[in-house]
Amino acid sequence: MSTEIYYFSGTGNSLAVARDLAEKMSGKLISIPSVIGRESITPEADVVGIVFPVYNAGFIGIPRIVQRFVGKLENISAKYIFAICTYGGGFGPTIRLMGELVRARGGRLAAGFGVQMPQNAWDKPLENREKLFDAWKKKKLTPIYKYVNARKTGRFDADGFIEGLAVAVLVSMARSRLFRPLLIGPVYRAAGCPGNFDLPFSEAMPLIDHSFYADGNCTGCGTCSKVCPVHNINMVDGEPAWQHRCENCLACINWCPKKAIHDYLELPNGRRYHHPEVKLSDVMGHGKNPEGC
Repeated sequence: MSTEIYYFSGTGNSLAVARDLAEKMSGKLISIPSVIGRESITPEADVVGIVFPVYNAGFIGIPRIVQRFVGKLENISAKYIFAICTYGGGFGPTIRLMGELVRARGGRLAAGFGVQMPQNAWDKPLENREKLFDAWKKKKLTPIYKYVNARKTGRFDADGFIEGLAVAVLVSMARSRLFRPLLIGPVYRAAGCPGNFDLPFSEAMPLIDHSFYADGNCTGCGTCSKVCPVHNINMVDGEPAWQHRCENCLACINWCPKKAIHDYLELPNGRRYHHPEVKLSDVMGHGKNPEGC
């Protein structure tokens, strides 16, 4: 039984999970940005895994590049397909939405799992990173491996009651006219379209890099451009210039060696995060010719 595990990762959480599982299953590890430029993608393996981060507590859920990837899959009706989403807070309807995307391509999502990892967008003072890493390695990795290896079907992880309720309330509030400016207004301002709520949230997010900038500590090393999975950063006169097709993965911010890149969230203590088992070389050069990115 052959296995291919496709992954998308900005700061390494999803890469670490995908790599651990690929090693355990003797599977082939494939970066989604490395294949997204193809007109169609036909997995060769019998078992296909898709590993990706959850964005905005499940409000958006599946990154745009992952949605485009699934939309290019061909000949998957006979494949055993499973998904793993990594998340910092909650993951809402993410697994269900992935099932719908796979079904639209003629396949079936056999199982879906959620794996909590450290937050990479803002500070969570009470977060215990080592506990989260241990939980993945010691409590989730082997059960997921056994489930997938046995080709079982029907397991779809869900948020805990409190997390699920919180996501549902936030989504409901964000859709209301009363709370929309408070909850998602900052995103629209950062995207350069304040108050334009007629623009779908999913279309505003790629423009959020209007709020990204490099301060005087920038040395022009180009690391930000090299780690961007969708080739959204050009170096112009030794400085990064964002091209407004951002995936909001925050790789450029978290991998900058000088902590010189900032965004509208701006962590209060200048904290940066990337998974401790993922090296810069693991995420540089995610693939060439990213058509449609």
